[in-house]
Amino acid sequence: MAAERPDLHLTLLDRSQKRTDFLRQAVRELELTQVEVVTSDASDFAREAAHRATFDGVVSRSFGAPALVAEVSCALLRTGGRLVVSEPPQDQGGSAEPGVRWPRDALHLVGFGDLAIRGNNPSFAILTLTTLPPADRPRRWAQMVKRPLFGPDEVD
Repeated sequence: MAAERPDLHLTLLDRSQKRTDFLRQAVRELELTQVEVVTSDASDFAREAAHRATFDGVVSRSFGAPALVAEVSCALLRTGGRLVVSEPPQDQGGSAEPGVRWPRDALHLVGFGDLAIRGNNPSFAILTLTTLPPADRPRRWAQMVKRPLFGPDEVD
């Protein structure tokens, strides 16, 4: 994305020092001056005041279950910002029905409005933040895992 869109400032985030060291090296070698690499837990990063509601987009290769990805991302996005998540193939839990993995009622609780699934193997869930989430979102990772916003069996 950075090579195709040099007008964008990108922040690459991962909690693994080994992975972010690799990313930093790649960014240097490719001379991508508009890319920042951060080593941090996503939920910790999203709770920092300096990062709340500051991003136009979040792109995820699904770093967790949909409920976790939605809760972390809602805090990072500005109103109107979009979350784009790579969906698993249909034979591995993906679904052509948007509400199966992404129940709209639960997504509304953290500010997401529009939801669309684009593409077909690969497919991507695209969610638009319509209102800022409550100040207590996201919770710490362990809390989100123990009590997710929604579960795998819920539908709208």
